[in-house]
Amino acid sequence: MFLGGRAGSTVLGTANVMMAATLAEGVTVIESAACEPEVVDLANFLNAMGAKIAGRAAGPSRHRRRKLHGAT
Repeated sequence: MFLGGRAGSTVLGTANVMMAATLAEGVTVIESAACEPEVVDLANFLNAMGAKIAGRAAGPSRHRRRKLHGAT
């Protein structure tokens, strides 16, 4: 999924796709994902809940998981 636009990547769009992709089947690849700190924090939180998010050091780009659990 390509999230870039004239003004660059969309933070809310990246966050929405990341959250939806954690429960989707298969692997979701986000191209031009936003790399703001809140996006990285969301990726870390979802990983703590059992998601499998990996990507560039600045921001996530690949998502895989079908079930999440609580995190502390």
